[in-house]
Amino acid sequence: MIELEIKHQCSDYDSYRAARVKSMFNAESGCNWNKKVCMDLPEHWQLGLIVGKSGSGKTSLGRQFFGKNKIYDPYANWEDNKPIIDCIHPDGDFNAVTGALAGVGLGDVPSWLRPFKALSNGQQFRAGLARVLSEQPDEVVIDEFTSVVDRQIAKVGALAFGKAWKRTQGKKAVLLSCHYDVIEWLQPDWVYDMDAGQLKKKRICEVDHAWNSTFGRSTAVTGSYLRNIII
Repeated sequence: MIELEIKHQCSDYDSYRAARVKSMFNAESGCNWNKKVCMDLPEHWQLGLIVGKSGSGKTSLGRQFFGKNKIYDPYANWEDNKPIIDCIHPDGDFNAVTGALAGVGLGDVPSWLRPFKALSNGQQFRAGLARVLSEQPDEVVIDEFTSVVDRQIAKVGALAFGKAWKRTQGKKAVLLSCHYDVIEWLQPDWVYDMDAGQLKKKRICEVDHAWNSTFGRSTAVTGSYLRNIII
């Protein structure tokens, strides 16, 4: 069981407009925001997804998840004067890097020779996924997963990332997203819905630790376990 508490505080402003908003909408204050999250995670898992609307506390929760700030930003720390092929795990195996790029759907080889800033939004998203797959940290939290790309690219990217990450042999990744449509494609080991305050997890086989259920298209799922859903 993981128990995390999110606390945010700021000044309680008393300007004319602030006071009028409090009066009109019966809002006492906006200076304190607290939320407690309890998650009974599976014993064996590699890929988790935290979903919820903007402002629900996903990023704050992600910062605390592994006890240290291990949030990975797919769009940060790219060198403007180097092609992405030189920026992704520079000391790693070349074939592993190109394999990661192809694996997440960035098979457009000329794009590997461009700097990150010269790529399209979809290409940047997939390059970021390829970088974290190449580096394979033991524990990582990826914020704004699929947030800035169109939904078709998001789904394909989620499918590719989910399959690739589950081949990393025991490493753990938690993805933060405001989109529920990637659940079916990503097939994470568990999903925590910030808005509903509920954890959904796959049932695991006791013998070989293999998952024997899948997440379906429905976002309004019930129960603590999700079984096979045929659509």
